[in-house]
Amino acid sequence: MVEETIREIRKTEKRADEIVRSAGEESRKIIEEAGKEAAALKEKILHEAREKALQVTEEAQKKAEKTGKEAAQTLDGEIRKLKADALEREEEAIELVISRAV
Repeated sequence: MVEETIREIRKTEKRADEIVRSAGEESRKIIEEAGKEAAALKEKILHEAREKALQVTEEAQKKAEKTGKEAAQTLDGEIRKLKADALEREEEAIELVISRAV
């Protein structure tokens, strides 16, 4: 009877060791899988951030081009106005010189 009890204890200890070993392997698998999922999630987030940064950069570039074109148009208008004013004053100056010369 004592031998039977010892065998049962050893058998139970063996099962306990197997359960502990199995639990250790399972926990390593879970940790490994969690690490893989974290790396994949990190890569996804980085990819999305790069895409968003690229989109924001492109939008800023388009806005800058539009602002530049608008500024160039405004500047062209101002230049034309200044040229017209200069031409008008030149004509006035010529008429003034001619009227004083005569």
